[in-house]
Amino acid sequence: MVFVTTGYTIWDGIGLGDPSPTVAYCINDTSSPDYGTCYTFGGARFVQSDIATYPVKSLPCERNNSCIRYTDTTWHRTIYTMFDYQSKQAILTSFYLRTHGSMAGFTSNISNIFGSYLASPIQEYVYSVYFPNVQYEANQWPVYIPTLNIKAYFNPYKISYGNVVVISWAGNMLTPILYVGVYEDNRNNIWYMGSGIISWAYESSPLAIIPLDYDRDYVPYQELRNAFGYAATGVDQPGWNADDIIRVLRELFPNRAWAVFDDRQYVLYLYNLTPDYVPNWLIEKLSPTAMKVLQPPADAAVAKAWLDLLNERNAQIPPQAELP
Repeated sequence: MVFVTTGYTIWDGIGLGDPSPTVAYCINDTSSPDYGTCYTFGGARFVQSDIATYPVKSLPCERNNSCIRYTDTTWHRTIYTMFDYQSKQAILTSFYLRTHGSMAGFTSNISNIFGSYLASPIQEYVYSVYFPNVQYEANQWPVYIPTLNIKAYFNPYKISYGNVVVISWAGNMLTPILYVGVYEDNRNNIWYMGSGIISWAYESSPLAIIPLDYDRDYVPYQELRNAFGYAATGVDQPGWNADDIIRVLRELFPNRAWAVFDDRQYVLYLYNLTPDYVPNWLIEKLSPTAMKVLQPPADAAVAKAWLDLLNERNAQIPPQAELP
């Protein structure tokens, strides 16, 4: 059985390669003249549900696109559905996640985690499967739990406002679905941002190569979910049969660009695309022996939107495109 290894890079307001980005934070002190400002390139999350006092688009970070504002409070917030392979299994192999946040931290000897990014097969990010009990050895940082092969840091460096949490894990966890989210404790007026990388493997299969919005484009369509699984990368979306994937995509997304990779014949089928839109990194990843155009693009903007989103989700370019 051949497995394919892949990964997804998160850079929500923090550069992954910066060892101590001390200037990446937001201001949630309502008495501060800088209230609602996020000192970051974009992607921070700010929860402020009082739209009477703070109307939508009134926060500085909203106006300059340095944050995503939520106007609802919740206990567990899913930031990403990393993959949802339906009846297929994946193997989560590692993750490294770093959070800057106004309430980021641990309680009860790190048995609970608050306000910090966590990758989990269940949507209970306060403890998930990585902190199942109280850790009595937690008297200095970093903490390493050998039975779970997880390492946790609390404030390895200082930021002007808030805390820093870093969690790294490696192992082999079978799961058909993986989320990345934050336990918010139903609090209001909080913020957080994060960076990280998540790696997993899946059995070699025909692939649907189309960046989709999970809640809007994937979940509503049973026939789509029957044909292939979802991945945040837009590439690692395995199905059972290339012909079935092509048929469903033709029916549901006739005006979008997409590709299907047949892993038996090593043929990459292109729809509303031509080979010059296929990025080199994708060719290197798939190693197709041939590319066949099912339909050339009627509108170059459609093909370019596919390419831009694919590059963004696979960390080849900075975030720039939006789903059409």
